[in-house]
Amino acid sequence: MVSNSFERVLNHSREKVWRAIFDPAAAEHWLGVVASVMPERPGAAFCWLYDAGARRPTAYIGRIGALETHRRLELTVGLIACDAEVTMVFELADDDAGRTRLTLRQDGFPEEGNGRFERDGFLHHWDHFLDLLGDYLDETPHNYHTMHRTELGVIPVGAVAGEGMLVQDVALGAPADIAGVRPGDVIRAADDFLFDSLDDLDVWVENHRPGDRVNLVIGERVVPAVLRAKRYAPS
Repeated sequence: MVSNSFERVLNHSREKVWRAIFDPAAAEHWLGVVASVMPERPGAAFCWLYDAGARRPTAYIGRIGALETHRRLELTVGLIACDAEVTMVFELADDDAGRTRLTLRQDGFPEEGNGRFERDGFLHHWDHFLDLLGDYLDETPHNYHTMHRTELGVIPVGAVAGEGMLVQDVALGAPADIAGVRPGDVIRAADDFLFDSLDDLDVWVENHRPGDRVNLVIGERVVPAVLRAKRYAPS
């Protein structure tokens, strides 16, 4: 099994950071969910619901393990693309300046199969989510999912260096959908640009504009697509 770990120093008390983790209204900002259920109770089920305009919304479902109020929270969440669970442990501690040092550790990613892709997806997204949590607490909220002007319309599981980007779903009517990209496809490249991580996808999208014509490399196929201006799913 493989692990991820993150650390952030947030300019707020542990109590305020803790409340933001459990508050559904806050989660819409820093997690980008359209809805969430997060009881502050050991043993309770929780759910984070995402809607990127695909055929089916994406739901991460899990259970709350041990918690020590304002200090430690343990979650177990089911991976979507493989039969495995990830344990996520949030730890909050005071620093000398009265701020909160937040650490997050994720354990349980399989080394083989689709779990490799989901580890990349979690690494990519949670790295951004924790930054967005800080922005939300600072009252300068941003939304990671609306950062680009241009859209291909794939909802990826993650990416693996040397293999490409595994598609979980495709936004209805988006360029990828029109081009014939389907869930389960692995997009190796767009023209001569390789997708070895989801950060590569961000860089690639940021450097393209609506109307650009691209060729997606999927296995032995070359699939042409025309990018469009970003459209947002209703919240």
